[in-house]
Amino acid sequence: MRLGIKVGAAAVLVVVGAVGAGWFLLGEGLDRAEKWVSIVGVCVSTAMSAGGLLLGLLTWQQTRADSRAARSVTARGAGAVGVGGNSGAEIRTDVSGVAVPMSLPPGGVAGVYAGGTGSVAVGGDSTAPISTRVTGADDRQRP
Repeated sequence: MRLGIKVGAAAVLVVVGAVGAGWFLLGEGLDRAEKWVSIVGVCVSTAMSAGGLLLGLLTWQQTRADSRAARSVTARGAGAVGVGGNSGAEIRTDVSGVAVPMSLPPGGVAGVYAGGTGSVAVGGDSTAPISTRVTGADDRQRP
């Protein structure tokens, strides 16, 4: 069943329900109709509150699970970039004329490793600009 048909059917059911509820309340009189509306309002409010609490709990658990997940990030090679999460910032590398390898132990902090001149490895979400610039003579490329 397509989404348009589902939405249309739901809209028709809501309109029919509202018309039916209005017709029922018209026959009850003002005092009794007010009591019915109060009872239904409390039930709807309680259900919506429970749904909101459940949604908040599920979101909170998902966020905690994502933050506890082990992130193994490796950036190898000159100017390589690795981000173990979302990056909303600009990351730039500019490597020219230097080929000095970095001697960091693999696995670093929480599985984060940057192995290469001007390389960057981030073991979490990056919220700030990251820029590397390495310049100089390349001794290994000369004859």
